[in-house]
Amino acid sequence: MLRAFAIALALTGPTLTGPALAEPINLKRGVNLGLWNDWLGIGEMLANPATLDPFPDWQRDVTPRMLEVLAEQGFDFVRMPTDPGPLLAYGPGDQQDRLIAGIRQASRTAMDAGLKVVVDLHPLPRGDETGGIEDILGDLWPDYVALVGRIATELATLPADSVALELLNEPTLDCEAVYAGAEPRWPAMQAELLASVRANAPDLTVVLTGACWGQANALASLDPGQIDDDAVLWSFHSYEPSLFSQQGASWFPAPEKYVWNLPYPPSAVTDAVAADIAAAAKERMAAAEGQADAALIDKAIADYRAYPDSIVTAEIDRAVAWADQWGIPRDRLFLGEFGALHTVDGQSLPRDWYLAYISDKRRAADAAGIAWAVLGYVGGMGIASADAPDRRIDPDTCRALGLPCGN
Repeated sequence: MLRAFAIALALTGPTLTGPALAEPINLKRGVNLGLWNDWLGIGEMLANPATLDPFPDWQRDVTPRMLEVLAEQGFDFVRMPTDPGPLLAYGPGDQQDRLIAGIRQASRTAMDAGLKVVVDLHPLPRGDETGGIEDILGDLWPDYVALVGRIATELATLPADSVALELLNEPTLDCEAVYAGAEPRWPAMQAELLASVRANAPDLTVVLTGACWGQANALASLDPGQIDDDAVLWSFHSYEPSLFSQQGASWFPAPEKYVWNLPYPPSAVTDAVAADIAAAAKERMAAAEGQADAALIDKAIADYRAYPDSIVTAEIDRAVAWADQWGIPRDRLFLGEFGALHTVDGQSLPRDWYLAYISDKRRAADAAGIAWAVLGYVGGMGIASADAPDRRIDPDTCRALGLPCGN
């Protein structure tokens, strides 16, 4: 029945009609929890189900007390990335139900600590393996739509003012639609997901997003008039300028992968500093790939230097302008991810650069009156040290994030 309704929706257009629903939950200041402690393949997980106990597995090293400290230091919610891959690989049945119950229990644990929760369905690129983002946006789409409905049913048993469901983190499709005028696929697909939620959870807050990796420009390409639903938040992510925020990231291609020690803001990069950074990046690329693309690295650094320092807030400004254009209250905008790498393989950037970067993002979001969630809790982009008592955040980071913290 639900599948028939979803197909009809896709054929007739994505506009959802019906009575107005509940108001969305109110979010202000949040932090992204981790996605996985053990980064395993789906097959490895299914071969040893203990790897999925607990699920989500961040609960292995995040105690209820740590969550309480987050609330004490001024956060009001956590964004809880949750990989739907193993649930899709299991398919409907007892094992999938067990993992869905785990999502609910993890949410309940955060709520008991005084935090609201955004359950973020956050698949990984997994190539040919079942359950990756490629599979979800392809052959597994009908299964994913049904799964989202089942997760919504379980979350609907939690207090409606404390939980939200984010339908899909950073959809990778439709960049051609956003930037080259191609026909978009994502609006109808997102509406199909929303219909699956509403068939099971009429009042659950739902987080919607643009495609093309969740960019602000992708959000601004959407027509929100096609979504007749009051209980929604609109999400985007902001990592610009990416050469700074992703420098040294092993998961990025060149040039970001090989650039390191790039100062923030762009105006801080002198000729001498630029030359030193470029030379070191070329050495790293040559060592890793046999030769360096000198022109690529030089251009990336020159482009970074040419940015005005205001580039850091351009995505926030773009999303806010879109919301104002459509009459969307700004408190329904959600900066779901922002942050920067500050440590790679034990090597750290000057802390002042990182703190200035996250402070500028946060100040712009606060000034616009939109919710935000910094990425992430611990690790190379983390705001907390795993060695700190109960992972209490240090005073400098608290100031950068505008948190009272009580330090």
